[in-house]
Amino acid sequence: MARDRTYTDDQLSVSIARSHSWRATLRELGLAATSAGAMRSVRSRADVLGLDYSHFSTARLTSERLRAAVSDSETWGEVIERLGLRGASGIAAARGHAARLGVDVAHLAPRSESAIPLDVRPDTVNLPRAGSLLAAAWFTLCGQEVSWPLEPSRYDLLVQSGEGIRRVQVKTTTVRAGDTWKVYLSTAGRGRRTYDPDEIDDFFVIDGSLTYFQIPLTEVGGRQAIHLSAYERFRLRPVAFG
Repeated sequence: MARDRTYTDDQLSVSIARSHSWRATLRELGLAATSAGAMRSVRSRADVLGLDYSHFSTARLTSERLRAAVSDSETWGEVIERLGLRGASGIAAARGHAARLGVDVAHLAPRSESAIPLDVRPDTVNLPRAGSLLAAAWFTLCGQEVSWPLEPSRYDLLVQSGEGIRRVQVKTTTVRAGDTWKVYLSTAGRGRRTYDPDEIDDFFVIDGSLTYFQIPLTEVGGRQAIHLSAYERFRLRPVAFG
């Protein structure tokens, strides 16, 4: 007898949009990332819903395409360009896959391709990974002290200013809801869990247009998701110099 799913279709859609692989999607949903059965089930449900996961690097890195890309290239940079991958992580994935297949890569230039290509540009698909770094940079540019927890914690950053220390949980979103952005303030997985005042003080939210918000937990406590248009008063001004 098949087990009931522990996630909603909406949670699956958001998790896929935030992730770069099926393993990352499983982790977002609170499932075992090493479970082949869970991966098949999640992918099957995504196909039923018609969800787009073409941004997953594993969706493009087939054995046939890799062999052809290596054969037609002179550097690893050319290989990942042909495969639609990017950066050091793309090179690492291609090199690892080639090693497992025993593909002859002796003709490829060693690492001169490590220089940043001229067409590299920011992409909001990377926003979930960059969120905490962007938040820390914003606080630092504002002259505030930022600390990172040494162990897994319910907050992402500790920020010290003249008003004391604030525990900050960083959230990002690329989910549109009409003319605004929808952001989930709860953890993914079995029964989304919200935050309480014993765990954090503020949410630092970054939307898909790279607009920042710092919203006190007391303003949204207990809510699993919000529309940012209702919290314009907490929008942060861009850092100005000079």
